[in-house]
Amino acid sequence: MASDGIKKRNIVHQTTSPLTGSIIVEDVVYENVDSEVSCIFPSQELMFRRLVFERAANLVQSEALLIDEHSTKLVGETVKRKANSSSKSKKSGSQIQNDGAYNQLAVYHGYVASSYHSGIISGFTLISSYMEKVASSGKMVKAVIIGLGAGLLPMFLHSCIPVLEIKAVELDPVVAHIAREYFSFVEDKRLKVHIADGIQFIRESTSSGAAQSHSKSNSSSYTESPTNGSSTTSHAEDVEDTKVDIIIVDADSSDSSSGLACPAPDFLDESFLETVKDKLSDEGLFVVNLVSRSQAIKDMVVLRMKKVFSHILCLQFDEDVNEIHFALKSESCIEDNCFSEASLKLEKLLKFNHPEIGQKIINATKNIRRLK
Repeated sequence: MASDGIKKRNIVHQTTSPLTGSIIVEDVVYENVDSEVSCIFPSQELMFRRLVFERAANLVQSEALLIDEHSTKLVGETVKRKANSSSKSKKSGSQIQNDGAYNQLAVYHGYVASSYHSGIISGFTLISSYMEKVASSGKMVKAVIIGLGAGLLPMFLHSCIPVLEIKAVELDPVVAHIAREYFSFVEDKRLKVHIADGIQFIRESTSSGAAQSHSKSNSSSYTESPTNGSSTTSHAEDVEDTKVDIIIVDADSSDSSSGLACPAPDFLDESFLETVKDKLSDEGLFVVNLVSRSQAIKDMVVLRMKKVFSHILCLQFDEDVNEIHFALKSESCIEDNCFSEASLKLEKLLKFNHPEIGQKIINATKNIRRLK
């Protein structure tokens, strides 16, 4: 198991957002790594780019592997870390000055550094038969991810599941700009980012066609800051009144007093959960990244979800406080004895340069538990 100790830290960028507050992008090298990493990429010094919000100074919001973009040779690989070491992991180590040593490096989107991201994807096992059916018909599986962060989860999904069509929703345009400039987040016809309130985005997209047209006619496109120079379509201009197959909530909370670090409490209100259920396709999947140290709050979240969804499943992690909750719109649910077959179907949908990367996701499917 890797140490949380940091050997080097290089501050790449620091800025302040009116919505998020102080934001830091840093490159780090850890002192120790898991032996499993050296088996994949031997003799390489681990290097990661991290996104940190100062409002949660001891947590790392996102963490990405860096590569040498000239040789395309991997110079780092993700590792498991001790308690609370997911992408919302503990921050440690001393800062060093920017010495230009990392100028040749770029983010590698063929891997996710956090175990909870792998956990989110493992939940796709629950609808893998449906995804397989959609793929075989030549159509796309539609997904909405609320909470862009550094853009690592949507970029990874875009890379490893070609059948996915993804809309990422981010409230803070400064965060979206950082994702593009410092974490190599890019859009194409299968991946779009929308600057919007996540709850409003889902609610507007379930409204009637008339209400949608009214929203379009009274909205203007969001324009990215001059430092970026690109334009991002307003959510009201490009919302389609169609069902979504997968909705993922992975947005941190700005109010720590609620006892929830992720997501904000409004994402767990019964009214929003009902809206999510209405938005999902008949075999759709709802995924929530839940971070709280209070068991009472976790129990409350499960009770709320059970009021709306018939089937709730959970994936817990030994090394951190993240829990991934899965809810199915369908009244029927995959039987426990069918998980192995379903995980094989998911494995066939995943495309990786390194099979070991996909195995981490498949292994996580074995730990998904039904909540009675």
